[in-house]
Amino acid sequence: MHAASVGGLAERLRRAGNSWVRTTHQRTDMPQRISIISLGARGDTQPYVALGGALRQRGLDVHLVGSPRYADLLSGTGVQFSSVEPDIESLIASPDGQRWLAAGQGAVPFARWMKRVVGPAVDQLLEETAAAVQESDCFVYSPFALPAASFAERMGVPSVMASFMPAHPTRDFPAIGFHRSLGDIGNRLSLRLTEQAFWQVFRKRVNAWRGKTLGLPPWPFTGPFKEARQMSRPTLYCFSTSVLAVPHDWPKCAHVTGYWQLNPPTGWQPPGPLADFMEADTAPIVYVGFGSMVSGAPEQRYRLIRSALRKAGARGVFLGDPKKLESDDLVQVVPHVPHTWLFPRIAAAVHHGGASTVGASLTAGIPTIVCPHFLDQPFWGARVHALGAGPRPLPARELTAHSLADAVSAALGDASMRRTAAELGQQLRAETGIHRACDIIESTLHQTSGRGTAAE
Repeated sequence: MHAASVGGLAERLRRAGNSWVRTTHQRTDMPQRISIISLGARGDTQPYVALGGALRQRGLDVHLVGSPRYADLLSGTGVQFSSVEPDIESLIASPDGQRWLAAGQGAVPFARWMKRVVGPAVDQLLEETAAAVQESDCFVYSPFALPAASFAERMGVPSVMASFMPAHPTRDFPAIGFHRSLGDIGNRLSLRLTEQAFWQVFRKRVNAWRGKTLGLPPWPFTGPFKEARQMSRPTLYCFSTSVLAVPHDWPKCAHVTGYWQLNPPTGWQPPGPLADFMEADTAPIVYVGFGSMVSGAPEQRYRLIRSALRKAGARGVFLGDPKKLESDDLVQVVPHVPHTWLFPRIAAAVHHGGASTVGASLTAGIPTIVCPHFLDQPFWGARVHALGAGPRPLPARELTAHSLADAVSAALGDASMRRTAAELGQQLRAETGIHRACDIIESTLHQTSGRGTAAE
């Protein structure tokens, strides 16, 4: 089935009505199709690609929708790809995005940025996703991929949310964005407040699109989240119980699977300069990279990193643009390098604290220094420190050469921290998170196969 145009999809749905929905369960002559909708940055997309590749190995037909700048990640996976614009890195790189990053971790700057910049971009994103989506037997989607649940509803097929951060209410801790406990009731209510802050930014746009393109009724003022929980739709959590224990009040449909690691394509080799740099045994190597969380002048950040590494007596692999930043014996600048190859070969990692990057450095068994910017990054930075696998987080807006040098020195010199990180890495490497996630998706398919749908 080829991808439909936006208008073509809408017209096809209007003409076919419920009879078209029923055909999705009659495609018995072909493998079942899984559509994965990932609308995040590289760190969000990589685990979805790994999941898609693992599902493909089980004989399923897998289609991923995401930003075109990450198309190279699918090399050798057998996963089909459709690109949509705009992507989150472009929005962050915009003047508004840079002002928001500079403002720090506050919820108010984040909400203002979403309303001013991300809100209007959603109109284009919804239409392009509708153009890319194909008939599917199941949708797997990130918490921010609002179109996915609507597609599943219209086609009468199951949907599975795959999240990198806690998305069920719990008494154990507050929602992402709250930095201290609010008590049992407050912690549970905080997630609903966070959901509403997100939903109300996009509610009118998403509901208008649901009616115009898919012929669906609008979601209520409270949004789709409560309904999904009431229907016990499965949620996959791409982190480990060794990093965050499953809250006692989470439902059975919340599955903490373990991390989903994306390995390099078969035959991948590091660039020659990087390989030579890694082989030189002059000082311990520390990775420093902030993903898409780059604010201000990159040259200024680079000078800070170099100064910190020199003070700590370490060398570094820095995630940046080699055309703009010069490499030497102290620092090797790389555009991107697979974490599963690099991290087991270095002594420590410094990064922004995105969930998948935290998973990669902890799985490698190395101390992790988190410099959080926003959203779930402070949460994971606090978890790393609480586990004893890294120093206290260094908020990005407070980062200095001196504070980073102290953190790197602690990561390299604290024997207890290094031992704890190594032991945790051993536990994580023994887990089979991606296989468990595939099992749950296949089980969801089998449970719904052959049943009538709500649209019938």
